[in-house]
Amino acid sequence: MKMTSIRRFACLASLLMTISLVPPVLAQGDQVAEEQQEEVDDFQTGLDAFNRGDLPGAMTSFRVAAEAGSDEAQVWLGYILDQSEENEESVRWYRAAADQGNIDGIAGLAEMYAKGEGVDKDLDQARALFEKAAEAGHAGSIRVLVAAYEKGGLGIEADATQMAYWKSREAALTSSDN
Repeated sequence: MKMTSIRRFACLASLLMTISLVPPVLAQGDQVAEEQQEEVDDFQTGLDAFNRGDLPGAMTSFRVAAEAGSDEAQVWLGYILDQSEENEESVRWYRAAADQGNIDGIAGLAEMYAKGEGVDKDLDQARALFEKAAEAGHAGSIRVLVAAYEKGGLGIEADATQMAYWKSREAALTSSDN
């Protein structure tokens, strides 16, 4: 079968267009890797500033990394804002981290619901979030649940069976750390 000039031209043009798209796609992958590295660098810069006691510097770097999607930076920013009583913004960042599955973000959001800071107090929501974080191995959330089931709290009655369950989870977590 003979190819007409028009068909040959169309095939050649299609091939050239496909080839011309390859470098930008590869470059886009490099750009994503660079952005991820910048996010890590901004987070680390924020952590270094925090450890030096430079809260304004920490917040600036954490905010850049948080806005770029770093769940760790979102948690740290949520924590600092919570301590500064900037509760609504703290909830925003804890929620962003929690939405990415970060257990510290889930636990931070649970605490905000338990206290009713930045959100309406909702003990059922707080308990559900603490349980989610605890099931993922968050030690602080496990301790909260042990106390709640031991003495009653988070809108629930004392429950020796549930307390024993969470104490066993705490013991298992502690033994795996050694």
